[in-house]
Amino acid sequence: MDGVIFDLDGTLLDSMGLWRKAGCIYLEKFGIKADESLADIILPLTISGAAVYIKQNFSIPLPVGQIKDGINAVMEEGYKNYIPAKEGASELLAGLYAHKIPMALATATDRYLVESAFRRFGWEKYFTGIFTCSEVGVGKRDGADVYLAAMKSFCGTVKGSWVFEDSPHAAKTAYNAGFNVAGVKDEGGKGNQEELKKFSTVYFESLSPAEKVLKTLGAE
Repeated sequence: MDGVIFDLDGTLLDSMGLWRKAGCIYLEKFGIKADESLADIILPLTISGAAVYIKQNFSIPLPVGQIKDGINAVMEEGYKNYIPAKEGASELLAGLYAHKIPMALATATDRYLVESAFRRFGWEKYFTGIFTCSEVGVGKRDGADVYLAAMKSFCGTVKGSWVFEDSPHAAKTAYNAGFNVAGVKDEGGKGNQEELKKFSTVYFESLSPAEKVLKTLGAE
């Protein structure tokens, strides 16, 4: 195994429930009540893409960058103070680190939010780098660029690297690019689990117990 690439939201953090509400919460500030199905449209996008969609479809009279900042502001308090780690996540990261297996993060979430959560959990030391779709310029639905950038941080190969994902569309992108994919069940994201399983090399109902995940990956 060359290394492991982790998604953040819904995979390591139990944050997807709040992300599914973030667009609606933001629009409420303008007196707009949006259907919760809005999340199904904007979550597969980059945060900038979500801001563009909201501006165009709800006629928000603000620049895209300001809308993006407003959506992120809904999430910021959660990352800093209360969004919990998924069960077994911290133990799994510690276990991989103990076995000297490199790890990198590939996420659609903006860097400053990721870093605030990492500081709270003390996860910085585990990762060779944080790679965001906004910085890479390609969302997970559109290409594997963010995974490839993460892989390069530990000098890995596609066939020798694992991608942990809770999102069916992201798992599909990683799988089609040739990565080994570990699907992770997440109730908050409301993703189609059969679709996730279809594009997963292995599928985990939970990251706990971490020892079982490590054994499945052949890390022990």
